[in-house]
Amino acid sequence: MKFSFLSTFYGAIALILVGLVPCPVMGQALTKKNVTEADYGLWHTMASEQLSGNGAWVSYGFSYENNLDTTFVVHTKSLKKFVFPNVITGTFNGEKDFAFIKKERLVLFDLNSGTEKLYPNVSSYSFSADGQYLVTLEDASTLVVRKNGATIERIENVSTYEWNADKTKLVYTTAVNGKGSVGFLSFKKSFSNQLFIQPTEQTFEVLKWQFNGNSVAFYGIDKGNKEVYYYDFLNTKLFTLKSSDVTFPTHMKIAPEQNIELKVSRDGKKVFFGVTTIAAKDTTVYSSGIEVWHSKDLSLYRERKLKASVAYPQFLAVWLPKEAIVMQLSSEKYSWVALNGSQDYSVIADKYQYEPQYKVNADMDYYLMNVRTGAKDLFLKEQSGVDSQMDFSPDGRYISYYKESNWWVYDIVKKTHLNLTKDLNVIWDNRAVDPGNELRVWGQTDWSKDGKFILCYDHYDIWAISTDGKHRKRLTNGKEKQLRFQFDKSAISNVHEFNYADSGTYIYDLSKNSVLTAIDMYGGAVGYYQWQPHKAMTSLVFENAMITKYMKSKTGSAFICVKERYDSSPAIVYVDDGSERVIVQSNEQQKKYQWGKSEMIHYTDSKGTPLNGALFYPANYDATKKVPLIVYIYEIVSRDVHKYVNPTNQNMLGFNITNLTASGYAVLLADIAYEKGNTGISATECVTGAANKVIQMGVADAYKIGLFGHSFGGYETNFIITQTDLFATAISGAGVSDIVGNYFNYNNDWGAIDSFRYENQQFRMGVPFFENKEAYYRNSPLQNAKKITAPLLTWSAKLDENVEPEQGELFYAALRRLKKEHVMLVYPYDGHVLFNHKNQEDLTLKVEDWFGHYLKDAPKKKWMKADFETN
Repeated sequence: MKFSFLSTFYGAIALILVGLVPCPVMGQALTKKNVTEADYGLWHTMASEQLSGNGAWVSYGFSYENNLDTTFVVHTKSLKKFVFPNVITGTFNGEKDFAFIKKERLVLFDLNSGTEKLYPNVSSYSFSADGQYLVTLEDASTLVVRKNGATIERIENVSTYEWNADKTKLVYTTAVNGKGSVGFLSFKKSFSNQLFIQPTEQTFEVLKWQFNGNSVAFYGIDKGNKEVYYYDFLNTKLFTLKSSDVTFPTHMKIAPEQNIELKVSRDGKKVFFGVTTIAAKDTTVYSSGIEVWHSKDLSLYRERKLKASVAYPQFLAVWLPKEAIVMQLSSEKYSWVALNGSQDYSVIADKYQYEPQYKVNADMDYYLMNVRTGAKDLFLKEQSGVDSQMDFSPDGRYISYYKESNWWVYDIVKKTHLNLTKDLNVIWDNRAVDPGNELRVWGQTDWSKDGKFILCYDHYDIWAISTDGKHRKRLTNGKEKQLRFQFDKSAISNVHEFNYADSGTYIYDLSKNSVLTAIDMYGGAVGYYQWQPHKAMTSLVFENAMITKYMKSKTGSAFICVKERYDSSPAIVYVDDGSERVIVQSNEQQKKYQWGKSEMIHYTDSKGTPLNGALFYPANYDATKKVPLIVYIYEIVSRDVHKYVNPTNQNMLGFNITNLTASGYAVLLADIAYEKGNTGISATECVTGAANKVIQMGVADAYKIGLFGHSFGGYETNFIITQTDLFATAISGAGVSDIVGNYFNYNNDWGAIDSFRYENQQFRMGVPFFENKEAYYRNSPLQNAKKITAPLLTWSAKLDENVEPEQGELFYAALRRLKKEHVMLVYPYDGHVLFNHKNQEDLTLKVEDWFGHYLKDAPKKKWMKADFETN
């Protein structure tokens, strides 16, 4: 669609408050043990990796299932280490201090002297940009400012506060007996505290900065009266907007609830906020108890009923304080809204215009609306409603969109459309490789910092295309190497993160070196390259492993990353001037245990489509012996070939690769390529091809192969065992069994009838049921259940609203009637995946029991037996 005990060594560490930990040296080789359930509690997960500003220190945390979490700080040169038990994470203040909260106390730890200062009753803290000032919230409402350990300011009765982006200013509100004030602290050059709203019969909330810190907006509330405030720091001027102002939209009022987020535009000239109707809507329209469903309704009854229950629907509005303009941007009809790059225009659309239709996101007509005048023009007709297929240039002039297999731009000034990628002979979407699925572009467009180029992504590479379409250049050479390149988040020059749609605009400076993520689409390696203008790309860190979490120091060239393989737990690697140093290797205890290994294998389907599979060998594998194999399926799953997996019984799907390899199984994550209208059939071809490949390699016992899938993989599992006798047994979780019935099901998670998932999404049938009934029947597990020979275990949960447990019950009824070997598990108080730890542990153990019996000839457990079985 992620214990039992700690050893004496780890128990001792948990008692240390802080200290230096030397690296132990093994004097002799030890005989490796098998991992057992009793050992699972030794494993931890590493997280919260940080690098100090100049790269002198690294911090990270180890979390255990028994919640004995520990944070570590290590010097990158000397490897001097400090240990902080029962601490989740902390913050560097330059190279001198490391701060963290423990038991409601702030600990400020001096990394040079190893001494600490304690500040009690602290709920939050932060440092100013220059690191000279420490700001804490103490006793729930007292804001305290310290410099060099000395208190220089205390502000009582603080109700909320917010830093600007670069942490040079902080705005705060106070509230006492219904009276509020607003002030700000400045930390630039020298410290100052100034109120710009003196105590008044109002309270204030929701502080929102302009991105450069030159202005701030917030709400004021007095006995139900709500106002929007805007303070201009450069001109020290306060502006106020009231619902009663003559410029305010008629019949509307200010709505400070954050369904519509309060924001200040990047140019500081506009404040975006929520409005609602003065008069409440009638919420009794659907209270008669009689439901009326009309087949031609634009929206379904349940959606209309939910919508009608909201007495005060909220809409987006804009206020230009210095121009005294207020404009409502979205409305009941035009409820979809986004902002262009300069935020001078809103893009609005009617989400229901083309309903009923059967896509994940409905097509819409898009209108461009001037936020100052309200003038509205249609600029794009019947365009996809998928957010990743539209973006906005940072200068506000262009809107990019994907249509007819090409990237286009709309010029707002000239009101013209231009096909940027025409005749490039480049494929930008998944249609060729996955024709039955929803249309997905390989990447949403981004923009160059100078605004001259739009950045587009094909399956492998990044392209820079000028906004006039005259200059089109491929920046990377991934196709030749079968590497997929994309910009790493560290390369982002700027982010226009809010436009009220679900995605922001990412901006990259093409005049500077940039870090790219690289994925080997053939071998599965993940790492980093450096892109340089006018030079060839170079590998920063790339090998047969999964390398993630790149983080560069603010000064110099040093960086850290996390490197892992299936047989090597995640390690933090420090890289400087081309040399690598391991700062920490998590789960060092793994060296004492037998462990499996992984590799990428390759196979094809019946049409010759090349496919990958991640094969995990059992611990202490003997190549002269064939072993039982468990195949895990979903869609594309082989990319986890190098992912390290802790052994544990707390698994949301009941499936754990390491538990299984430690028990002597080989595990295969098999990729699938789909034929439109033949989803189940093509899954069968690919999965049997993958399993047969492992048999041909001499690894798998052909008579001891199991199959496991969850959700869509559960459907595939249910179906595959109706088509082949290759699998000795199978386990299916939360899977559809009757695709014909499910096609007509109302899905509570999606708020839609499931037919869209078949016609234009994951089930890939491509046409309505009525246009090709035979294909639906051909690919339905229920309709083919008579051919099942493999014993099947299914599981579902009563609160699953994505694939309702009735699908499992239908299959149970069919297999019961057909007298097949089948057990169904139904978990209470859980959903599509299991979050309850007891349920996770129960399912994990039952999965291993089931495979143990059918693949390793272990005796049946009691829970696997029917009520009449006594042996």
